[in-house]
Amino acid sequence: MRPIARRRTLVAAALAALVLAAAGTVPAAAAPGGQHAPGGSHGPDGSGGRGGPHRPAYYLAVGDSLAAGYQSTPTGGHVVGRGYAQDLARTLGARAAQEHRPFEFTDLGCPGETTGTMADGGCPYPHSFTGSQLEAAVAYLAVHRKDEVLVTIDIGANDVQRCAAGGTLDLPCALNGIEQVRTGLDRILGELRAAAGPHTRIVGMNLYDPFLAAWVTGDRSRELATASVQLSDSLNQVIGTVDARHRVPTADVAGAFATDAFTPTVPLGGQQVPLNVARILQWTNMARGDIHANDAGYQVIADAFLAELPRRYPKG
Repeated sequence: MRPIARRRTLVAAALAALVLAAAGTVPAAAAPGGQHAPGGSHGPDGSGGRGGPHRPAYYLAVGDSLAAGYQSTPTGGHVVGRGYAQDLARTLGARAAQEHRPFEFTDLGCPGETTGTMADGGCPYPHSFTGSQLEAAVAYLAVHRKDEVLVTIDIGANDVQRCAAGGTLDLPCALNGIEQVRTGLDRILGELRAAAGPHTRIVGMNLYDPFLAAWVTGDRSRELATASVQLSDSLNQVIGTVDARHRVPTADVAGAFATDAFTPTVPLGGQQVPLNVARILQWTNMARGDIHANDAGYQVIADAFLAELPRRYPKG
């Protein structure tokens, strides 16, 4: 998702009041994650140690700002490297350590990335690779073709999110963005799959709907919230279909965030709101106009990825 810490699509003050009032219902925040999990580290060129009694396991995260672990801060700044990929790497690194296996984690995620820039280059945020993120990922997989590698990918939000800016939904823009995801993700997964070795797992994810937060800003905004779910469902259906075409399981982040659940209603900030609205206000930073997940939300995303892996993965 695009790294914009403060958006004008919603009334941030109203959201902040709700979330502050409901602070006791938010799960405890995860510890900030670094770029590397226990067991070693290396860059996109694949360099790094391969020693130890068991062959190492590798984790490569590719995608947009969610993969990069982007979050805004209350003071108006932002951090990266504090997201689902770091949460997932900690869990997988701990599992590998129990098996006395080296584990190495590389994060190529670039905030602002679209399917187009991922494939052709031009991510607007400073990043660790030259050329495109897809080229860097393919090069990484070529180096590790014989190794056990997990690849996670999230992409597509930035192709469509601009279509719900300003408190309205631009339907032609949204339909065009979804088609861009269909063709762009197909190309990306095709190239990743072609570069992957026999021991590489690729897992995708669908997306939560941050614009559900509009529900609490007025009756007209509830129309935007409802319409945004229809857009989200269409986008997620495309992601799931393209993933399946390339034999890539899809982590059900939308399901974990209860995106379609306008019932039941639950208490939040002194009022009753739909469950899907509550989840967005609890697990993202929409209270200050930032569409990105918070620590709790990123852990939910990591858990959705874990659900698509064997319970003992990685295992020597």
